[in-house]
Amino acid sequence: MHKTAALAVEETDFALGDLRAEIQASLALNRAVLQALSTLSASMAAAAEGALDDELQLARHAGLSPRVVELLEDARESLRDEDDARMSGLEFALLAAADALPDLRPRHEA
Repeated sequence: MHKTAALAVEETDFALGDLRAEIQASLALNRAVLQALSTLSASMAAAAEGALDDELQLARHAGLSPRVVELLEDARESLRDEDDARMSGLEFALLAAADALPDLRPRHEA
């Protein structure tokens, strides 16, 4: 009976290892999709961030492990960082374009 229990534990550990690998792959694919969507437009970035906020609320309400909450928060922060970088580039381009515009005001107003 002892050998049977050891075999059951070994098979369970093996199955859990496969399950962990599949979960990690799924999480990686989800992160990639969220990051890809966030680069397409500001509205998609906002939608992705909103989805992560919803998932965070669900995770906290369901009492999931702190690690799940931490991973969701990290993903949300990553999206925010990318959005901030994109907006900084847009703001820089808009300021440069505005500076390049000629002053069309009459000379007595300038």
